[in-house]
Amino acid sequence: MRHAQHHRTTGPTPRPGARDDSRRPGNTQPPLFAHPVPAPPPGTYLTTVYRLRVDPTAAGLTRALHRQYLVDSGFPVNTRQVAGAPALLVHGTVPRPRADWCDVLTGLTGREVDLGHSSGGGLLLLAVDDQAYALTYGTLGRHMIDQGAVDPTFGVSFAVRALLPSEIRQVRRRMIGTSGRVDRSLVPAGQPIRKFGIDKWGEIVGQLCGPTDNPNLTVCRRTGRPTRIEGGDALRIHLAVQPAALLADLREIDRVCRQESPLADLAFVTQIRPVSSRDPRLPALAAELDARLGQPDPAHLGMAVPGDLVADIEDVRSYRIQVPKSGRRATLTPELDLPALLAHTRRASDGDRWSGLQRGRITLCADAGGTEELVSMPASRWITAEVAVGTSHLLLHEGGWYEIGDRHREFLHQEIAGILARPCGTALPPWTSDLPDEDAYNRAAADRDPRLVLLDKKLLRTAQHRRGIEACDLLGPDGELIHVKRASGSSPLSHLFAQGAASVDALRYEADARERLAELVRRQPHGREIGADFRPRKVIYAIALGSGRAVTVGTLFTFAQVALYRAVKALRAEDVDVEVVGIPAT
Repeated sequence: MRHAQHHRTTGPTPRPGARDDSRRPGNTQPPLFAHPVPAPPPGTYLTTVYRLRVDPTAAGLTRALHRQYLVDSGFPVNTRQVAGAPALLVHGTVPRPRADWCDVLTGLTGREVDLGHSSGGGLLLLAVDDQAYALTYGTLGRHMIDQGAVDPTFGVSFAVRALLPSEIRQVRRRMIGTSGRVDRSLVPAGQPIRKFGIDKWGEIVGQLCGPTDNPNLTVCRRTGRPTRIEGGDALRIHLAVQPAALLADLREIDRVCRQESPLADLAFVTQIRPVSSRDPRLPALAAELDARLGQPDPAHLGMAVPGDLVADIEDVRSYRIQVPKSGRRATLTPELDLPALLAHTRRASDGDRWSGLQRGRITLCADAGGTEELVSMPASRWITAEVAVGTSHLLLHEGGWYEIGDRHREFLHQEIAGILARPCGTALPPWTSDLPDEDAYNRAAADRDPRLVLLDKKLLRTAQHRRGIEACDLLGPDGELIHVKRASGSSPLSHLFAQGAASVDALRYEADARERLAELVRRQPHGREIGADFRPRKVIYAIALGSGRAVTVGTLFTFAQVALYRAVKALRAEDVDVEVVGIPAT
């Protein structure tokens, strides 16, 4: 969380250096979509609730604590009971004697600015029947929990069973794949889930917000109307503040999750299911992931921003990476990408790479020097991966494994099979053993068929693409954009499919891209005039798989299938035809 945002409300009495701030005009212009915060319904308080993956005992609750954070902050742990239920209580504040931006304002104005601030929070761990929960309060409450003990499906699991389906107000979803794209859509008045335009088979829904109307919950019973909830890895809801009533609310939430079926319109959200912490495949998954983390260019591995950090990313100026047993000291980087993280795993011993990321931390900082920490998260939660185990396909997402549901896979298989079954009108030569790489193949194809124009590595540098993009590898006789790739796995294919959609977008909507393409085509061997008004009408993905395998549903992993499905959907929406052709290898 951003400490500086909270110093007016959660910190101590301002120090004398803050006197001038009292004369500043208030913020009279409310932010977009801002609403007055209503008083909480009597007898309730807006609470963030996590379901924990620990035994519902005093010992289990203790294992859910972020011990190092509590020790560093000097926060004691108190054993308590709430209406007879075992509980642990933690609370405290972290003072900052001087905000880092004080020096900036002092230097700019010549007027000494000396402000401190303080952040506080509380945590209540509860064992209720056979479930364990964490209730967090204030800025720091969530940092007191070991994130590895959190069940990331809890909030969404309740939301898909409890929300009023026609009044969904906010959705956060992540595209399946290694790009890390996260979208958040807000409709203050609410609308049915179908109007959010979610790609049900290519996205993971990580958060749902809207009203629920359950008279068994204290807040609904006392007000006689629906209450707003936010369901993600946690559940944010008004809970009773009286001990017995609080336990009754938690039991009702548990009953809904166990006994109610997902609403028909929201059932697709459950098609990507979490893998149980007791699943016998987990050791093999960990070993496979550990091996990939030691490779220079691992397949089916990527990075993505954890969903609950999306709102913080815009304020980040540096990242501190610290991974034990990596052979490297902690590093500070202004940009966080996969190579930066793999630099902390490649030199580690077998078996220490993945476990090192699980114990390691990535800390977000609000300054370039890494002195003002915003939040710290296990490094493992940033890694995304796909692993095939037997007939199952599993995705690693925010530190947890998810198995893709049968309906999800069947739908994708049907869509991809239909795409691959379409005949291709452009013939391409086989990939013979004397052609070592794509560059050699593309040249040979253009030499063999003078109707093909070689554009491989010819970049279109435009105002929006200053580094340049490839329009295609080969331009077909009727203006087809032919993208060629030889691959042993799905990661490069995912990039290939996305590249095809990106080049079409540039050529349809950027005049300088069309002008540059016309100039390039005219200057090449077998070149011709295509005109600066050229608009692509067909994209051909030409693929040669390793060992001469055919391009089929069975040879494309899920990430590649989703990327192809998404590219075809986007291109067809632009009235662009798509064909996929397998290049035979000899």
